[in-house]
Amino acid sequence: MKTLQSLSLATLLLAGGAWAGDHRYALSPTYAAECGSCHVAYPPALMDAAGWKVTLQQLERHFGSDASLEPQAQREIASLLQAQASTRSAHEGKGAAPRLTTTAWFQRKHRPEELRGYPLPKVPAGARATPMAQCQQCHRRAEQGDFGEGSLQPADGRR
Repeated sequence: MKTLQSLSLATLLLAGGAWAGDHRYALSPTYAAECGSCHVAYPPALMDAAGWKVTLQQLERHFGSDASLEPQAQREIASLLQAQASTRSAHEGKGAAPRLTTTAWFQRKHRPEELRGYPLPKVPAGARATPMAQCQQCHRRAEQGDFGEGSLQPADGRR
């Protein structure tokens, strides 16, 4: 009986690890709904805490749109972003309006020579986002926080 229990526990632990790989980060439903309604709900670890703080302070003029939130939702999202923000200098959100697309990490990963064979993302009609902010068009699993090379969809459709 102990062998069966041990085997069952080991199976659950291994399966849990596999499932964890399907979701690279944990988002609150509020963050996913509010921020994900206009663009991918970016993983908080893609920018530093200072960059997220400035972004949240400017929601009434969020890159050309009014993305204001109810106070409770703003507090919840601010807490999530601060708790899961990057501490790496490569993810530093600089400038008066920090953008993920201008961080050193993003710039390094999206150099022109790295993008050969991939289409420039299309901006949906009426959207004010830049093409490079349309992560899901190249990264098939962007909504799960997977931006690895294995999630890329080349222009010619090969995987």
